Amino acid sequence: MTNTARAHVDADRLRRLVAATYADLAAETTAPAFSAAEYERRRRALQDAARLAGLDLLVISAPDAMCWLHGYQSRWYRAQSSTRWPPFQCTVMHVDSGRYVVYDVEHHSYLLRRTSVATDVVLSRDDDGDAVLRLIVDDLSARGWLGGCVGMEFHSHVPNRATSQIVDAALTARGCRVVDASAVTRSPRLVKSPDEIAVIERAAAICDTGLRALQAEVRPGMTEKHAWGLMVSAMAAAGGEPAALHESVAVGPIELGHAYASDRPIRRGDVLCADPCGVVDRYHANIERWYVVGQEPSDELYRLAAIEAEAFAILCARAGDGVRVADVTAEIANMLRDNGLWGLHNWNGGYELGLSFPPDWVGEWTFTVGEPSDDVFRSGVVTNYESIVLYPMIDTVVFGEHGARTLSALPLDVARAG
Repeated sequence: MTNTARAHVDADRLRRLVAATYADLAAETTAPAFSAAEYERRRRALQDAARLAGLDLLVISAPDAMCWLHGYQSRWYRAQSSTRWPPFQCTVMHVDSGRYVVYDVEHHSYLLRRTSVATDVVLSRDDDGDAVLRLIVDDLSARGWLGGCVGMEFHSHVPNRATSQIVDAALTARGCRVVDASAVTRSPRLVKSPDEIAVIERAAAICDTGLRALQAEVRPGMTEKHAWGLMVSAMAAAGGEPAALHESVAVGPIELGHAYASDRPIRRGDVLCADPCGVVDRYHANIERWYVVGQEPSDELYRLAAIEAEAFAILCARAGDGVRVADVTAEIANMLRDNGLWGLHNWNGGYELGLSFPPDWVGEWTFTVGEPSDDVFRSGVVTNYESIVLYPMIDTVVFGEHGARTLSALPLDVARAG
């Protein structure tokens, strides 16, 4: 069709096109990541945690917390956008009844329908921040939910500090006492259900796919960004989603482990470290391996990798349900001392993994080799474990009744790449 012909398409035809497109969207049914029973289990667990904390109302604003509760996923939460559009969108739970309501803007209605199992949804026609906040507070007041102790997620980046203060002031003006409830929303997510672990296992397999592709296809002369693209493309083709952090591929020791992949050319003999997460339904599995590009690793590098792998053997053999964290990590520390590497290691330990959105995939619960701890390992908890002496070896670990297991099928070793 020529530009002249395009100019003669009348407004009625355009309106019919718009209407038909939105009709198709409206006809879509929700495709939740988990069963109704699983989401109900989560609702009850969060209600119990909030009740135990003495809360009357819980304002849930963290993207991962909202997704965990009812499935909602978006790639924009206004966390650091124009001050005209502050991030007031949230989910609010009335603790006594366990009911919750989702507040957002109208143009997210189709996205909510596609991803969320929430049935009580209140949407603002106006994107202006003041209008959205008024809608939320007025609706909560009409429900009779305001007053008493209200929990907000102070440790979430959504909403930002300025917006959080505005929400706090608006709730306080309506007779509420606002407290930090970050631990309340995070604690029920620590122990994963069998359904959640199954999804994380799928994510780990996708991560392995990306690392295998990188190992097979990287060549001297490629840039770090080119190598990163090979890995991420393979994970996407296997069904993986974008990770909550940049999946770094970089040359060099752990001190560069938080670097972005760059335009630096990869040379023969370089040690290349790849730190991706496989992601399914926003659930992350973190696996890192390091490779020598274009040649066999030296005897020293093989020995270094074997010592790193020994830490995993100790963890998996000993870290059963109820076992003291300090007892297991002391064994790992002693192993490093026996090999003459204590003090030369970087961080050895783990952090909780699960459902994550940008800007982070690091969960709440952590443990560190060499630090005192009164905590215990618990069956159903999922973390990564980072065994690091110069170069990082990382795997995702599921803790069980009598020990733990790693999820990657890749050897815990250094290997040649390319």
